[in-house]
Amino acid sequence: MREKVLPRIERPLVEQEIAYKDGQIFTTAAQTPALSGRRLKVLFVPEWYPTEHHKVWGTFCREHAHAAALYENVAVLAFTSRPQRWPTMQWEQIEDNGVPTFRVTYGHSPIPKTTLPFFYFHLRRALGRVLHEWGDPDVIHTQDTHAYHVMKALWPRRIPVVMSQHWTAFMERTLSRKLIRQYRRAFQRAARVLPDNKFAASEYQHYGLQAAITWLPNTIDTQIFRPPLRPVRQPWLLHASTLLPQKRFPDVVHAFARVRRQRSEAVLHVVGGSPSRAGMEALAARELPSGSFRFHGYLEKPDLAELMRQASGFVLPSVAENLPCVLIEAMACGCPVLSTRVGGITDLVREGGGLLVDVGNTEQIAEGMCKLLDGTHGFDMAQVSHEIRQQYSRAAVGRILHEEHLRAAHRACSLKG
Repeated sequence: MREKVLPRIERPLVEQEIAYKDGQIFTTAAQTPALSGRRLKVLFVPEWYPTEHHKVWGTFCREHAHAAALYENVAVLAFTSRPQRWPTMQWEQIEDNGVPTFRVTYGHSPIPKTTLPFFYFHLRRALGRVLHEWGDPDVIHTQDTHAYHVMKALWPRRIPVVMSQHWTAFMERTLSRKLIRQYRRAFQRAARVLPDNKFAASEYQHYGLQAAITWLPNTIDTQIFRPPLRPVRQPWLLHASTLLPQKRFPDVVHAFARVRRQRSEAVLHVVGGSPSRAGMEALAARELPSGSFRFHGYLEKPDLAELMRQASGFVLPSVAENLPCVLIEAMACGCPVLSTRVGGITDLVREGGGLLVDVGNTEQIAEGMCKLLDGTHGFDMAQVSHEIRQQYSRAAVGRILHEEHLRAAHRACSLKG
């Protein structure tokens, strides 16, 4: 493989030092390396990424790729399987708002006990083709357990790998021994590990995992998620999710049933869905009066943002979350939120920025819903929106990604030297 010349660092690089307190990640102030000469080339190989049929699947990964593209030359390899049992690889290349995106799907092997070898065979083929057509990247950015497989498929290429970590299985303590081994190997080989949960350090320590960690928040498009020019709120409460058990949507229904006994004008709007949507609609029909709820299904981001700008509050009573984009989006729209004291939500929804309740406590949820509808929560949502849009913008998060990618590339260059 040909030797690459990496960009020169204009001032000495000082690694971020990681400290832990009460399981939270803190990073000391560190010199930010400056890029000279050219932009880094970064190939994103996410585990989850939106597709034509699953537009909300891994949207946070797409947002990270587009945030990084503000400072770097970025391409995306979205590598997924198809249900057909025929091990052919299908290839499509598109331009996604200026980001070259290679969509690759492969069929499962029809031969018993050969699924994994065929998976690696196609992953190596896909990586090789992208590197041939797009060029060798300075850094590969991958995600969660996919990082383990990408690292194996890359061998013997020595391209530094940065991995982000989003999966809630850490906080749910549901990792199998096999997955723990895969994460351990991936953490050991990764140049940087970037969790979106500020409290991930305690979860890693629980499994005996160690890595060079920097907090990487999720990001939003602030041109779409912005406050209304004239904040006039409708008597609506909004919930948006996959409606999977983790989101605890039945708690929303049961709490809203209590609210409707006192506020007959209130309406519950529900965005999103999954195979369980039909069951959730049936639950709402049984528990709530006719006309008091509306299921929208999947909405494009601008349409969701418009609902957020009109709703009196957004409700997400999940049992496990790292840093849900949808809460960031609602707060950026000036919509007050109600959520649960889990994961990174406790850092995002701080005092004065939203309501927090205990998981499964429908009485607390109902009381919070009433405060949102009455406007008696006391939050300065203009200030909340301003702060959220500053901290979680693509520009702000893109700078973090750029710094971490540059550290990884510089470290690899130093090791070669």
